[in-house]
Amino acid sequence: MIGGGRWALFVLAFVVVVREGIETTLFLTAAAFSASPAETLAGAGLGLAVAVALGYAIFVVGTHLDVRMFFRVTNVLLILFAAGLVAHGIHELQETGIVPVLVEHMWDINPILDEQSALGSILKSLLGYNGNPSLLEVASCVAYYLVIGAALVLHRRAPGSFRPSPGKRLDLS
Repeated sequence: MIGGGRWALFVLAFVVVVREGIETTLFLTAAAFSASPAETLAGAGLGLAVAVALGYAIFVVGTHLDVRMFFRVTNVLLILFAAGLVAHGIHELQETGIVPVLVEHMWDINPILDEQSALGSILKSLLGYNGNPSLLEVASCVAYYLVIGAALVLHRRAPGSFRPSPGKRLDLS
């Protein structure tokens, strides 16, 4: 199939743009019901201007971006984010009584970095920060990191693992 990869990439981009267009239409329709037409147009215009500015900035920075380093950093951030989700999931299961609370608070560092502070709220929403985690939350995070670490070690040692050689480009055609 000649150009199959390019066609698939085009369809993916097309579907993503159509989806975002529909989502934008729904949000603007909801805003039109709760605000005046002038406020809705101002919000839409401001949103469009910010989107254009961000798109341009991403384009300019993207031409000078070390892609390998970018994906290494985003991989680490995703691993941290997922660990926070695991711990938060355990916390929610403990609150509902599905999972028992073995030790309620392993430590309490809220006086140093409170969950309700600006930085604590950002860390809580992005990384699942908890100033006073339970034993099971800590154990689930440690177990998650051990499983991810073992998977990374096994992947690097696997004889057929995919590692593109430096300087080679991936051909989508």
